[in-house]
Parts: sequence; C-alpha cells; structure tokens
Amino acid sequence: MISFNKEKNACFGVAFLLMFIIGTYFVHIPWNMDRLNISESQLGFGIFIFGIFNFFSNQISGRLIVPKIGTTNTIILGIIIFAFCPLLLISVPNYSSFLISWIPFGIAIGLLFPTMQTQISIIEEKTSKIVTPLFQACFSAGSLFGALCAAFFIKNFPDPRITFFLIGTIFLLYVSVILVFGMRNEMEHIQNNTKFKLPSGNIFIYGFLLMMNFATLGIIIDWSPVWLTKDLGAPLFLGGMIILFFNFGEIFARLLASKLIHLFNEEIVGGYFSLLSCIVLGLSILTMDLNFIIPGMILFGFGTANFVAVVYRQAIKSSNEPINLTVSNLATLGFAGFIFGPVIVGYMAEYFGLTFNMYILSIIWAINGILLLYLMRTNTDKGKLSN
Repeated sequence: MISFNKEKNACFGVAFLLMFIIGTYFVHIPWNMDRLNISESQLGFGIFIFGIFNFFSNQISGRLIVPKIGTTNTIILGIIIFAFCPLLLISVPNYSSFLISWIPFGIAIGLLFPTMQTQISIIEEKTSKIVTPLFQACFSAGSLFGALCAAFFIKNFPDPRITFFLIGTIFLLYVSVILVFGMRNEMEHIQNNTKFKLPSGNIFIYGFLLMMNFATLGIIIDWSPVWLTKDLGAPLFLGGMIILFFNFGEIFARLLASKLIHLFNEEIVGGYFSLLSCIVLGLSILTMDLNFIIPGMILFGFGTANFVAVVYRQAIKSSNEPINLTVSNLATLGFAGFIFGPVIVGYMAEYFGLTFNMYILSIIWAINGILLLYLMRTNTDKGKLSN
C-alpha cells in the first residue's frame, strides 16, 4: 500500500502557509480599517464580495478545473493568485479598490480549500487512515503562528507592506515543493462532473452545518482583534490573542483527533465536545475578564476543533457522488456562509456591539453541535433498519 506521506506533507505545508498569511492579515484588520476609515459593516461587505466569488470558484474548480488539470495543478494556480492578495488589501488607497481586492482573494480560496480537502479525502480513502483532523491542525497552526508573527511585525516594522511582500513571496516559492512532491494525476482518478445537479439531501444538511460554521467563523478571525482592542481595551499588538488561544486549543485537539475518535467516537468528538465548549465560552464572556475569556477560548477551540472534520468525513461516507464533487458541493454550501455571514455580523457589530457577536457565536455553534448529533443518530438508526 502506498503511504502518500510526501503528498500529504506537501498539502499540509500549503494549509499552514495559507493560514499563516491569513492569520497575519486579520490581526492587521483594525489598522487597515483605521487607514481606510471604514466601519464594521463596510468591512463585512468586502467579505461578502469574497464570499460571492468564492462560491462560484468552488463549483468551477470542482467541476471543471480539477477534472481538467488535476488537484495539484489547481492548488498551484490557487497559490499564484493568492500569494499577494493580502498585500493588495493593505496597499489599496481607498474603499472602492479595497472591495475589488476581495475578488481574487475569493477566487483563490475557492481553488485551494476544496481541492486540498479532495486530496486529503483521496488519501484517507486509499490508506484507510484518519487524516482530515491533522490536515486541519495545519490550518490552526498556520493561523496561530501568523497571529504571533503579526504581533512581532506590528511592534518592530512600521510598514505592513514589507511583511506581506515577504510572506507572499515565500508562499509563491512553495510552488516548487508542490511540483516535486504533490500528488500525481494518475493517483487521483478524478471523474469529470461538468453537468450540474443538486446535491443529495444529506449533503445539503451537512453543507448547512458548514455554512453556519463558516458564516460565524469570521467573528473569531475577523472581529476578535477588533473586539479585544475596542471593547476590552487591549493594545493593537495583542489583538491576535483570541485567534492565538483559539488556535492553540484547536491544534491540540486536532493532533489528538485520531486517538480521541478511537477512544470515544465521532458523535462525541464532533457533537458533544462542541456543545459543552460553547457553554464554557458563553459563561467566560459573561465575565468580560481576559483571565476567564482566554482559558474559555482555549477550551472552545479544543471542543469545536474536529466539528468540520467530522462533518466532511460523515458526508463523504454517506454520499454516492465522487469525492471531488462531494467536497466541492460541501465547500460551496459551507463557504456560502461568507456571502451572508459577514454582512449580518458586520451590521450586528455596528448596531449591537462586538460582545453581542461573541455570544451569538457560542449559541450558533452549540446549535450546530446539537444538529450534528441529531443527524448522526438518524443515520445510525437508518443503517440499523436497513440491516
């Protein structure tokens, strides 16, 4: 049996570097908002544009580009488009050009996220190993180190353009690693699925769970630096603390995911852990004290870390479609959350406050955990009846 270690590690590297850049950028959001003199709702509209172009890019990549050129070449194309998108976002002179800058960002993420997950799911299928949580741990690690480095750069380098030029160049150079170690087309057996049809009912439901997750994920990534600096009075260089501790909890849980799933099961790890951690987060926010919020966020990151991985794994198991099409449909439904989520979250932040959004985050993710538990129980009962 082929181990796929080189292909897996090459994909892990893309995930880490991608989120390293994104994590670094989002810590700079308060600075960029002040530079452009824009409000929370105006930022939300920019992310809305990202969501629209990401939505179409997800479908085009899964149905047309991946079957045509393979997953590895699609990942390379995404890297080339994405590498200097954050540099563009922090360099544009006005709000109109800021909005336009989200277009290539959305296209690139639509090429990268579902295609990388397709590779990982193919590796899981061929090796019968649980790989998705470890893959997502690379996203968390990248975001964590990005937030840490952002604090360092903010304190020591006054011009963020230098930061994003350097890390964008490193990401672009990583293309050479993908070319050497990335998955070969003949290993994939990707089916051509140019004809559009609606996904099955189960995929719609799993996709809805991802949609609500992604719609509110920006509360942590986009808004937590603003929340810390505005509502809790933290200095700018500490703006990434929530991202940092959330990702710290995520990484720990995802590294242990395989053992946790074998020790318990996917129902407990994906559902019950999410529900309990959301209760902890909500209680910690009530205190408005970082001494309680920080450990609460670590536990929240730990408890919710494997929710998305369990959703993907359960959806692929229950789908009769090829992996690339199933992942593309899930990613499209999930990232559709970025179409309406940032706009709603932005307006709520402006009119109800950022703390209100943090409560909404814990409530919605708790409901997601309950719905996943219900769905898994229903599928288990159907399986017993069919036997």
